[in-house]
Amino acid sequence: MAKGAVIGLTLLFTAGLAGLVLGPAPIERDPPRDLPWVLPDYRDADTSWEIGPGGKIHTRVEHFFLEDISPAMVAWFYRQLPISTVEYRGVTYPLYHIFHPTEHGTLWVLEPAPDGTPGMSAGAMIMREEWFGPFDSRGAARIVEFSDAGMLAIPEVAGLEIGRVRHSLRAVNGGTAYRVDSVIGSDLPLIGPLINLYLRKQVFHPAMLEQWRRHQVEEVASLQFFLAQIYAQREHGRHFVLEYPEAKTGI
Repeated sequence: MAKGAVIGLTLLFTAGLAGLVLGPAPIERDPPRDLPWVLPDYRDADTSWEIGPGGKIHTRVEHFFLEDISPAMVAWFYRQLPISTVEYRGVTYPLYHIFHPTEHGTLWVLEPAPDGTPGMSAGAMIMREEWFGPFDSRGAARIVEFSDAGMLAIPEVAGLEIGRVRHSLRAVNGGTAYRVDSVIGSDLPLIGPLINLYLRKQVFHPAMLEQWRRHQVEEVASLQFFLAQIYAQREHGRHFVLEYPEAKTGI
């Protein structure tokens, strides 16, 4: 392929990528939810990132241990996440909104799973709008694996893969060890390294990665405070009621 054609294809792809990842317009941010818990300091979690072959970004997050929460409970929560609601202090929220107190906008199913399973499941395409501090993030991902052991999500732009996000859940001492390994970038021949350069410089630059790291740790840490309560209501449909007489702090 001629150099000019490669550059042209790269510009077209990255323009589409910017439109989907960053969004055609700023995401409308909901006001923070007044939730009755204080999240732990994300800097205490074990995380890392590096640049790998082809200029792709590799990240790892070892989440805080989820005590008295099983992998099956976490998988159930993710399945419900785009289709359920929760009531707290007389206000009904999308379940997605209490998964992070300040930085979750909208999560929905673009394409349902082929077997008809509602919500997040193998084969479904999930769309999200959220933000990490000052950085908006909008994008879609195909769920290609989903079980009590975790899931594998493949972010897509115009039908092309731009990474892999693997959630691994492991039962340990009555709780769950939770790890996320992500690869951000393209394997396309010729133009892949150029796309990856754009991603590193314009989208997933160090400042954004730091905020993304914080966001990931905070949202999973929040499960400790409410998941057991809504899981106990799982036989009653897709609307849950959260009750807290006192605020919860720490993990």
